[in-house]
Amino acid sequence: MGRERAQKRKKALPTFLTLRAALLFFHDFSDLFRQAPFSLLFCSFSGLLAGVGLSLMTDLLQLLPGLMILIPPAIAMRGNIYSAFVSRLGTSMHLGLFSPSLKKGGVLYQNAYVSLLLTLVLSVVLGVLARVVAGAFGVPSISVCGFILVSVIAGLISGCNLLGVAILVSVVGYRRGWDLDNVSSPIITSAGDVITIPSLFLAAVLLRGTPAGFVTASSILFLLAAVFCAVKGVWWSNDATVRRVLAESIPMLFVCSLLSTLAGLTLDSRLPSLIAVPAVLVLVPPFLGESNALGGILSARLSSMLHIGTIRPKPFPEKVVSANFAVIYLFSVFIFSLVGVLSYFASHLTAAQNAAAPGLFELLLVSLLGGLLCTTFLNLAAYYIAVLSFRFGLDPDNDTIPLITSLTDAVGVLCLLFAMLVIL
Repeated sequence: MGRERAQKRKKALPTFLTLRAALLFFHDFSDLFRQAPFSLLFCSFSGLLAGVGLSLMTDLLQLLPGLMILIPPAIAMRGNIYSAFVSRLGTSMHLGLFSPSLKKGGVLYQNAYVSLLLTLVLSVVLGVLARVVAGAFGVPSISVCGFILVSVIAGLISGCNLLGVAILVSVVGYRRGWDLDNVSSPIITSAGDVITIPSLFLAAVLLRGTPAGFVTASSILFLLAAVFCAVKGVWWSNDATVRRVLAESIPMLFVCSLLSTLAGLTLDSRLPSLIAVPAVLVLVPPFLGESNALGGILSARLSSMLHIGTIRPKPFPEKVVSANFAVIYLFSVFIFSLVGVLSYFASHLTAAQNAAAPGLFELLLVSLLGGLLCTTFLNLAAYYIAVLSFRFGLDPDNDTIPLITSLTDAVGVLCLLFAMLVIL
């Protein structure tokens, strides 16, 4: 009898240890499981609105050739600038340096000022890159001045709105004791999705009704203003923090702009097939938005852990990093399944369907397969970008989120198209 009881205890022990490990896992990440789901759900619904808006822009996309090239980088750039903005503030809270005041010289003022400068500079860069990439690949498109006008007007409208959202999230989060690393990126991503698509639509409509001479003059003015702001911020500013953030951010955001523009080029090359299956067109913004939100959460957490010494920049991820990877996978299974289902019903409600449209199960599988492939990429990319940035003495808050967002845009588009090829 005693031997049988001992054997039963031995068999029960692995089950007990597994259950205990699972409980410890959820306890260790209780703040993330408590705070992140709401913001990720908000990101899903707002991204869905952006997807519906994109599906309603099909006429403009055909009237203004090449405009689709600008859409992914424009959306990504708002997230790049303002997610990094809030990530820097989150790190300053961890270090005890944050103050909820826009007083000149304070952390909040410095980052707000830098973000507005980056919005103008990178909007011009996006316009030029969109035309250069279109020309390099022989894609018919509007003029470079047209691209600059649309990019800058949309950038300033969405940028000013996102700045207000980012400041509000930071101040409220500070006063309520939130960990901004867990909630800020999805909120900024979703707000960027909702604001940027209508801003691009408005800017495109203005371009259609504006004389060519005025378009050229305005674009030259925007170009000169961007050059002046970049030079003034990097070399003439009296604030060392402003100079450092701009000097680190502009080259990295230029690379990010190029990567996201290539993602836009990929979508533009598939535009006829996307228009023919509107449900997939609806899926694109929430899919990329959730990919960026998950990448932003992981990047912000890794940046803070490197700053405060919780993890060290090693060639292989430590256990705590692998545990963060697992959490991102758990979120991705749920959130990409939800995005697929929501996109299906949204396409029906907007009458954006046809006989060749995929069914509910097919669209769910497309979103889930593409999402899991993209999540695998962003887990590894976020870690190694943060580690390399930290090893070279750069601030991961300035580099990791923008680069992972743009890489995720490019890879996410390929993952989504691959999933469409396999499932549909």
